[in-house]
Amino acid sequence: IVAIDFGTSYSGYCFSLASGTDQIRQVYWGTEHGLKTPKTPTCILFNQKQEFRKFGYDAVMKYKSLPSSEADNWYFFQNFKMKLYNTVATSGMELKASNGKTLPALTVFSESLRYLKEHALNTIQEASFQTVYDQEEITWVITVPAIWSAAARQFMRLAAKEAGLISDMISEKLIIALEPEAASLWCKQL
Repeated sequence: IVAIDFGTSYSGYCFSLASGTDQIRQVYWGTEHGLKTPKTPTCILFNQKQEFRKFGYDAVMKYKSLPSSEADNWYFFQNFKMKLYNTVATSGMELKASNGKTLPALTVFSESLRYLKEHALNTIQEASFQTVYDQEEITWVITVPAIWSAAARQFMRLAAKEAGLISDMISEKLIIALEPEAASLWCKQL
């Protein structure tokens, strides 16, 4: 099981392997930047060709290091998650980057999830010394705010499909969990 907390400001994940179901493993971020945090900023960076480049601390550091003349041509997104709240979330909606340029929201969300997926698979391989050959073995959990509409939750499912977490929209290998319910279950666990 890989549980992704796709946060408004910070994101992260933890996982549990079938061989050790009682052991939940958490990941720490930012060590290459002199930090050690349980989450990384929910920021994503695309280059001038609209290609994914960086996520999290790496996106922030890269964007800040760009000369201002060059930064104007890149696409840096932060605090974009709540754009799905109080709006009609559709697969064709656009999001504005810091510089006002736009990209499809589905691209921004799916590339963020793709990055977290790849990071998780690499971490699991390092933790267990084995590659996850059959990704169908993984159950993915993505948390969303309870205040989100059914359309916004469906948009996250579509983004997960685009990111390769699941192969079809009705897959039972993806659980969209409401944040307060996930928190409640964790408190019960403690």
